[in-house]
Amino acid sequence: MPNNTLLFILLVIIFSSCEKSVDVSIPQESNKPVLNLLMNKDSILMARVTLSGRINQMHPMPEITNAVVNLYENGAFKEKLTPYQFATRTFYRGTTLPQSGSTYRVTAAVPGYPEVAGSDVIPDTVAVGEMRLTVAQISSWDTRATISVQLHDDPAVQNYYRIRLFTVNEWVDANGNGGRQKIQQYFQAEEAELNIFNDKIRPDFFTTDALFNGRSPRFTFKANTDGRFKKLVIEITSLTYNSYNYLNSTAMAAEKNEDGLSEKVIVFNNIENGLGIIGGVAQRDYELTR
Repeated sequence: MPNNTLLFILLVIIFSSCEKSVDVSIPQESNKPVLNLLMNKDSILMARVTLSGRINQMHPMPEITNAVVNLYENGAFKEKLTPYQFATRTFYRGTTLPQSGSTYRVTAAVPGYPEVAGSDVIPDTVAVGEMRLTVAQISSWDTRATISVQLHDDPAVQNYYRIRLFTVNEWVDANGNGGRQKIQQYFQAEEAELNIFNDKIRPDFFTTDALFNGRSPRFTFKANTDGRFKKLVIEITSLTYNSYNYLNSTAMAAEKNEDGLSEKVIVFNNIENGLGIIGGVAQRDYELTR
């Protein structure tokens, strides 16, 4: 037998005999309490408490209907949130209207689990400048809307922003009752002053002031819309570090986690002993008419 062949056989025997089984511990993220609450300035608090698990249409997240949820303002106990049923879901509702500059901590005691908690500060409303809406009619059914928005950034703090667009449908029924519906729009984002253009169609736009701290940048958004709309709402939200990272990572996860070729996105979490988010926001709508 040739020496090379003999050597190959010996190497195969040696390496196969050295095979060893290794158990890798994988963290278990199921059956953990999940506490979610985005606290909007001057708005009623509505928290959700569930157990974690894999989301699917047949088996929604298990509801926790007997949690004890407490709210603290600047370190002092404020109130106990009350269970509230809405559309087959359980929420925990408060009466406190969060104020900008205040810090709120929320705790949730779920039977059989360690208490979970999270906290955040409430930001102030974004200072805005000029807004413009121009509409180009493509057909009787389609239009191309261009929206220009100017923000005035506070140089004293790190700022985080989210912008969304909605067309508005309004009507009056046969009984004289009026109705109003906001329809979220997908759009392209362009920032002329920074020479940044992104032709990706998206339902929301996130940015920090890292590139324009203390300045007044102007953003331009373009959307193909229903040609019959008369009003458009620009929703501008000031975010904290926590709410920005949660909402941005949630949007990225929805976009990329269904793509088998994309790196998976882990959603931001700031809950002690559990999962979820306690985040502060200051949201305001601005209405533009054609």
